[in-house]
Amino acid sequence: MISSVDATASKAADYKADAHKYYQEGEFRKAYKTYLKLAKSGDTESQKMVSQMAAKGEGTRASLTDAYAWSILAEEGKSGKARRFSDELLEQINDKDKARKKAAKLKKKYGREAIRKKAERMKKVNQKKLVPCTGSRVVC
Repeated sequence: MISSVDATASKAADYKADAHKYYQEGEFRKAYKTYLKLAKSGDTESQKMVSQMAAKGEGTRASLTDAYAWSILAEEGKSGKARRFSDELLEQINDKDKARKKAAKLKKKYGREAIRKKAERMKKVNQKKLVPCTGSRVVC
């Protein structure tokens, strides 16, 4: 029997494969939308792709600010080479404060900690669904 976690991981892997395929075939709009969906779920590889695509204007309007913000998420917890891309993007942006604020906003919504908290909330909701109803309106 496949657990919901395994099913979700399998679905994410399918989405990622689709996104890679779209990108390789030059269907950038489809690739961007698919990567963005995965990026919002916390997939760092997809966050990196969203960043790179935003920087180049592939599948979305070109925006160094958006590219920088997503690159910060993709590089959360990493150092060295991984951070060079963000640093290079930030150097090219005129309004650095705006870019940093956008990155902070994305991190608050889609960063590791935000994804962890969301998963905990979902786990609690799912656990409540497993509690049998005793007929009392207080419990159900």
